Amino acid sequence: MTNIGTFRSANNTDILSELIGTVRTINFSGKLSIQRDTGSSHPNAPTHRVSLVPDDAAKIEVGAAWTQRIKRGPREGEEFLSVTIDDPAWENSFSFSIFQEDETTWIATWRRRQSAA
Repeated sequence: MTNIGTFRSANNTDILSELIGTVRTINFSGKLSIQRDTGSSHPNAPTHRVSLVPDDAAKIEVGAAWTQRIKRGPREGEEFLSVTIDDPAWENSFSFSIFQEDETTWIATWRRRQSAA
């Protein structure tokens, strides 16, 4: 997996209520805010809304995130966020995951999806 960004919690008591950080790739670079969304009770609904935070304007909603749990390995059971952002100018949406590194830092990672053989 490739590290593409770093996030920090904006709330010390509820660390997943809002994460703020930057994602950088060859074709995208932006400051993002990932805020918990309590508006839906549907089990498949996103748990968070993702907004671009431009320096000179209000936040722009660009995607969603879902809370997931690691299914195997030494960190089995820990929560992470599966994030998808999109823009009408892009050919495809952009998905990545955010894993907790320590008490205050979350790392955004990306890997190319494997094609079915």
